Amino acid sequence: MTDLALPIGLIAGALSKSGRIILAACILTGLTGGRTLADGMEQWLPSQPLVEGQRTFQDKFCSTCHGLPGDANAARVAPDLGQVRSWRDTMQLTSSLWNHTPKMIEKMRERGIARPVLSPDEMGKLVAYLFYLNFSEETGDPARGHDIFEQRTCARCHQLAGRGGTVGPRLDELNEAITSSFLAQALWNHGPEMAAKMKDLGIERPHFEANDVADIVALIRGGATPLAPLVRASAAIGSPRAGRAVFNRKGCVRCHAVAGVGGTTGPDLSKVAPARNISEMAGEFWNHGPMMWDAMRTTGVAFSKLSDRDMADLIAYLYFVRYTGRAGDAAKGAAIFKDKGCARCHADGGQENKPAPNLVMSKALETALHWSAAMWNHAATIDNAVRESHATWPTFEDDEMSDLVAYLQSRRGSK
Repeated sequence: MTDLALPIGLIAGALSKSGRIILAACILTGLTGGRTLADGMEQWLPSQPLVEGQRTFQDKFCSTCHGLPGDANAARVAPDLGQVRSWRDTMQLTSSLWNHTPKMIEKMRERGIARPVLSPDEMGKLVAYLFYLNFSEETGDPARGHDIFEQRTCARCHQLAGRGGTVGPRLDELNEAITSSFLAQALWNHGPEMAAKMKDLGIERPHFEANDVADIVALIRGGATPLAPLVRASAAIGSPRAGRAVFNRKGCVRCHAVAGVGGTTGPDLSKVAPARNISEMAGEFWNHGPMMWDAMRTTGVAFSKLSDRDMADLIAYLYFVRYTGRAGDAAKGAAIFKDKGCARCHADGGQENKPAPNLVMSKALETALHWSAAMWNHAATIDNAVRESHATWPTFEDDEMSDLVAYLQSRRGSK
C-alpha cells in the first residue's frame, strides 16, 4: 500500500503507530464515508484537548506566524486561529489548510521556517486544540446582557446590583466566579423548580438565542475578564472522554443516540447542528428543558442533577460528537476528482500509469486525520509542481473534501 505523499517515506513512520493514531483520529471524526463514532471508536475521545494541542501548535512553529490564540500581544503575520470560525469539522479545516498552502509556504520561506511534517496523532491534537479554543471562548457584551436580563424576565426573580426580585438567589454574589458552564449547570439543576415557580407567578418562560447567555454572564461578572491561562481553562472545560461516561450514567443515552447508538426519543446528537460555544450550549439546555423533562417522565428516566465537573465533561463530549462531520457524496466526489485536477497525477483505483500514488490504495483513507495529515505533508510537493507548470492551485469549498474522500472510499470498496 502506498501513502498519499509523493516522498514515500514522508509519513510512513507515523502511520505505523496505530494505537496513538487511533486515539487521535477519533478526537473529532471517524472517516467521512464509513467509520463513525458508532463503530466502537468512541472510547478514543480525548481526555483533555488543550494542553498537548498547544504544545503541538508551538513545536510545529504555528505560533511563529499565528501567535498563540487569545494572546493580544503576539506579533502575527497570519490570523488568530482562536477567532477563526470558517470551518465546522475536520475535513473543512483540512480544506482551509490546503487552500492557504501557497501563502503559508511563501511566508514560511520569507521567515526561514522549515515546513513541519505532521503525523495523524499530531494533527489530531492540533485540530482538537483549535476547535476547542473556539468553543471555550467566553466573550459577551455586558450592556446587551443588561437588556436581555430585563427583557427575558430574569429580573422578576433575581436581584442584580440591588435591583430585581427576591424569589431566586442574588446573582451579585456570583460575580467573578460565574462562567457559561456554571450557568448551564444551574439552569439544568434548578430548571424544574424554576419552571414551576414561573408558572405560579404567570411568568412566560424565556428563550435564549445565540450569544444571550454569554452576554448575561458578562453582565453578572461586572466586566471582569474570565481567567484564561491554559491550565486553568483546561481544568474548567472538561474531558470529552469523561463526558461520555456522564452521558451514559445520567441516562441521556436512553433518549438520545450518538452516531446511531442510543435511544430514539430525542434527536441523534451527532447530527444536530453544533453550538458555537459553551454559552450557546447552555442556552440549548435551558430551551429544551421542559421537552426533555417530559420525555424523561415518559420513558421512566429519573431527573438527575449534574455536578460542575459532570456538566463541564458532558458539554465537552457533546461538542466533540457534533463535529464528526457529515458523510460525503461519492457522486459529487467523482466530479471533484476530475475537476480539481487530481486525475492528472493520481489514479483512482485502476492500474493507470500515473506519476503520483494511487489514492484508492492510500493509507490516508483510514481516518479523517490520516487524510488531513497526508494532505498537509503532501502540499509542499504539489505546490512545487503547480508553480513549475504555471497551473492554478486547486481549492476546496464547503464539504467538497468530504465528497472527494467518499468517492475514493467507494472506489476502494468496488475493488
